Amino acid sequence: MRSFPSLAPYRCALLAGLSCAVLLAGCGATAPAAKATATPAAAAPAANRWAGLEAQVGSRPSGSADFLRTGPLAERLRGLMGEVNYPVLLENLRVSGPLQRDGKLLFITGNRPHQGGSEEAAVVINPAADAVRVWLLTGGEEWDVQDQGAPVPLPAEVLTMRENARR
Repeated sequence: MRSFPSLAPYRCALLAGLSCAVLLAGCGATAPAAKATATPAAAAPAANRWAGLEAQVGSRPSGSADFLRTGPLAERLRGLMGEVNYPVLLENLRVSGPLQRDGKLLFITGNRPHQGGSEEAAVVINPAADAVRVWLLTGGEEWDVQDQGAPVPLPAEVLTMRENARR
């Protein structure tokens, strides 16, 4: 069983499903500062940053088009999850559906091979708000984290997945 130690101090904020930056003050902690990068992608407007990802709706992450391991989404996920927990997220998305659209949101869901119901994950992107939210079930713990902005709603499919995991 893998532990998820780096998010343990933020449990009250994470399980509430709201932005860490908003709720951490109530937990007596502060949100970790996001790493600044000097890449053109970091300076690009949000709409342009996510255009390449939006073009991959309907595709699964694989090969040179593995948007979970390369590109702007991968950078954001590494920053949000950290170097310890990012591999856990990737492992929990090894068996995934394609990138989907739900209104203005993009999302992908998945699970570890042969461990659906106990090791699952979902990534939700709001391109207009330039925000990324991750729901992760690992080691018997449920985590819900977001990198910035107003809370990103979970699409119906992700809500169903989360509710089924809680049973």
